[in-house]
Amino acid sequence: MKKLIIIMLAALLSACSTMQPPRYSISVDNIEEMKTYSDARVFIQSLRQTTNFDANCRLMGPIEPADSLSISQFIKKAFNDEFKMAGIYSNQGVVITGDVTKIDFSSISGLTNGYWDIGLKLKSSNGESLSLENRYSFRSGFDAITACNATADALAPAVQDLIQATVKHPKFGDLLK
Repeated sequence: MKKLIIIMLAALLSACSTMQPPRYSISVDNIEEMKTYSDARVFIQSLRQTTNFDANCRLMGPIEPADSLSISQFIKKAFNDEFKMAGIYSNQGVVITGDVTKIDFSSISGLTNGYWDIGLKLKSSNGESLSLENRYSFRSGFDAITACNATADALAPAVQDLIQATVKHPKFGDLLK
């Protein structure tokens, strides 16, 4: 009996796998919005994750960004990639640092929906700051495999949505002065 329990436990533990979202892809809408700041030169130097994040999705395993990045590194890279495409990136410009103040997801909101909640506090080298939280909702699925894969796949669009909420925020321009 003890042997059977050990075998079953080993089988359960070996069934966990890491779900890896696709790499970040640029949002044309975000680029267009950023182009309204064409005279600005900016980059995000660092983003710290100051909140706990449980990356585990049901019993499937953790969700971890591509290229061995942490969530905060993934968000930082996404912002800087968008700045580059908009033509406003410069490591000689305004320096932004910040904190990921909230990072949470659900693969079972309303049974077959999910969401990513991401909060940021950005601080500019000019003394200005901006705080915001954004929720990105998506269809997940009923079973764990479908829902957790959908949750992993939704990370990149959730970050696109976060960036859009940031650059459309009335205080965003103040960070760039």
